[in-house]
Amino acid sequence: MRTAWAAVGEAAGEVPAKRVASDAVTAEIDALLAEDSELSDSARAAVSNLLRRHRLLEGELARQRSLLQEWILSQLTYKTLYYQYSGQSPQAPRVELMREKEAVRRRIREQLQAGADYLATPDEATRSLSSS
Repeated sequence: MRTAWAAVGEAAGEVPAKRVASDAVTAEIDALLAEDSELSDSARAAVSNLLRRHRLLEGELARQRSLLQEWILSQLTYKTLYYQYSGQSPQAPRVELMREKEAVRRRIREQLQAGADYLATPDEATRSLSSS
């Protein structure tokens, strides 16, 4: 039983492709619970509860991974478009655009720390040095 439970923990930390292995191990533990007559009802209930929590945590981990991947995609898209439309490259950024970027970041950070709505913050109109 201990080796099966350890395998569940190891499989949970793996990439989503390994989820099939985790599901197989979880099914094996379920089968062991059904067969093992030496376990008390409280131990059986505790293991079942742990398996249920493990499944919930796996779902949350998959959701968090998906959000992180979407965020990374968004950031890389923004960065690519920024360099494309600003006419600069990562190797040779224009100083005035970098100053403007830092000023905007500072302003947005201050507004967020002051409790401003994060959806409304970027929409505020500011005079852009890059359009002048």
